[in-house]
Parts: sequence; C-alpha cells; structure tokens
Amino acid sequence: MNEIIRIENLTHTYGEGTPFRRSAVENLSLDIYHGEFLGLIGHTGSGKSTLMKTLMHQVPALSGTFLLGHQIDVGYFDQELAQFDSSKTVLEEVWDSFPDLDRTSIRTALGSFLFTQDEVFKTVDCLSGGEKVRLSLVKLMLSKPNFLMLDEPTNHLDLLGKEALEESLGEYEGTMLFVSHDRYFISKLATAILEIKDGQATYYPLTYEEYLEKDRQAPKEQA
Repeated sequence: MNEIIRIENLTHTYGEGTPFRRSAVENLSLDIYHGEFLGLIGHTGSGKSTLMKTLMHQVPALSGTFLLGHQIDVGYFDQELAQFDSSKTVLEEVWDSFPDLDRTSIRTALGSFLFTQDEVFKTVDCLSGGEKVRLSLVKLMLSKPNFLMLDEPTNHLDLLGKEALEESLGEYEGTMLFVSHDRYFISKLATAILEIKDGQATYYPLTYEEYLEKDRQAPKEQA
C-alpha cells in the first residue's frame, strides 16, 4: 500500500502564545495509506482542528515529526478558506483559477455543487455562508489533490449541499482525513476512525457504525 503520510510521536498544542497553552494530543504515531477515508472525531475542544493545522504547518508541533509520501498533493479545507470577498461572478471566480478548463467543464463542476443556470452569475460577495462553502469545495475538487484534509466541511451546508458533497467525495479516488460532527456524513464516508480523547489519539480500522458498536459493547467504568 502507498503511504500518504507518516506521523511519529507527534505532540501538538493549542493556545499557542497564551497562558492557556496545553497539549491537545500526545505522542501520536500513525501511518495513513492510499484509499483511506479517515474520520477524525472527538469532543469540541479536543484538538481535532489543531491537529489538522499542525499537519498543514499552520501551527507548530511541540515534538515529533510527520512526513508526506512521494508526490502527495494536499487539498485543505477549513471555514476560513471559504470566506471569499470578491466582486467576480461565481463563474469568473472559478474560471480565473482554472483558465485551462473550458466553459462546459467549469459549468459541470459548479453544477455538481448546485450552482446551476443563473446562479453562476451571482457575485461572490453576495453569496450566503453555505454557498461560499460550496464554491470553495468546487475549487478544491477541481485542483485534483490526491490527499484531502477537510475540517468540518458540512458546516453551513443545508441538506442538498451535504448530499452534493457526499456524492462528489463518494467518487473521489484519493485519500482523505476529515473532521466532522455530522454522524451521517462520517458514517457515509469513513473507512476508519481516529478518535481524540483525553489527550490521546486512537486509531480504529473500522467503519463508523462498527466503531459505535464496539463502543456500545465496551465495559463501562464504575463510578
């Protein structure tokens, strides 16, 4: 199997530069291989987004290393990347980013994320939060990365938007690490689970339903 990323003894923190800095995950060692769709789960504040930012070199690791495999092209999504402020139309925004594509290809890509007919002529600065997320995802998928890192991609999406994203990712042939609190979305896509809990990350080579069943069957600690 092709190794996409190797993580060794990684400890990362959040609250960098503040009196509240603390470890989020300690001594994480993990190899992610081609074709895995790894769902990153855990309670709010457990450090999921910070781990993603660490792997994107946006937040420094406290210790440990991580290394991408050969010819890995990362596509990264978070909510901040979806904050467009442009007077261009939706069509122009995408076409200017991918000038080598023809109009039909651009319209098809936009249509797959529900930008149809006159909606492609809306100006970007007039889009709703959900529409900006969809536009960001169009551009991300057109860039054809072989390793997707998605941080809460379904936030601000309505049901139709989520279904469009699920359909697009269902056809994706690369590798994915994604953060989500949407149980249906995780269940639909994840081939394995990485759970962050109490500063430790545990890898489960299970679907989300299998993970939940394992958790239900685990003996409960006595109070």
